[in-house]
Amino acid sequence: MRTAALAILEYLIGFIALAFFAYLAFGRGQTTDESFVYAFKASSLLAIGELAFLLARTTPANRLILGANLWLIAGGAAAFTEQWWWLRVYQQFGEASLFLAILLVGVVSTLFTPSGFIAKLGPSLSVQRSSLLLLVAVGCALAVAVYFRGNVKYAAVIPIIALSWLNRLLRHRLPSQA
Repeated sequence: MRTAALAILEYLIGFIALAFFAYLAFGRGQTTDESFVYAFKASSLLAIGELAFLLARTTPANRLILGANLWLIAGGAAAFTEQWWWLRVYQQFGEASLFLAILLVGVVSTLFTPSGFIAKLGPSLSVQRSSLLLLVAVGCALAVAVYFRGNVKYAAVIPIIALSWLNRLLRHRLPSQA
C-alpha cells in the first residue's frame, strides 16, 4: 500500500518544478531577463525538494525528472550566485539546454546504474536496450528543441510529454527482474 501511495505521489509531483518554472518564465506574459532569473531562483528551490523526495525512495528515481531538476538547480545556483555566464549559456541554447541536461543524466545512468535510463530493474540486456531507445528519443527531442527554439510549446512541452509517455511505456514493457 505504501509503495502504491509513493508511486502516485511521484506521478503527481512529476515535473511540477519544471511546470512552475515555465509558468514563472512564460505564463505571466513577461519574458524578460529578470523573469527568467526569478523563475530559476524560485523553481530551483522546488526542484531541490522534489529531488530530495525522489532520491529518498528505495526505487530508482525517474531520470527525466532528475535531469530536469538538475537543470533547474544549476540555473537557480547560477542565478543566486550571479553567474550570468551560465544563464547566458542556457539562453544561447534555449530549450535545448534542458534536453542536454536530461541526455547527460541518461548517458550516465545507462552506463553506470543497473536500472539504466528507464529507472527500472530488470534483465540487463532489456534495460540497456530500453535505455538506449530512450536516449535516442531524447536526442530527437534535442533536435526538435533546436529546430523550434523559442516556441516553448513545440520545443519543450510536447517533447517532455512524449518522453514521459515513452519512458512509462518502456518501463511497463520491461520484464521485472527475477
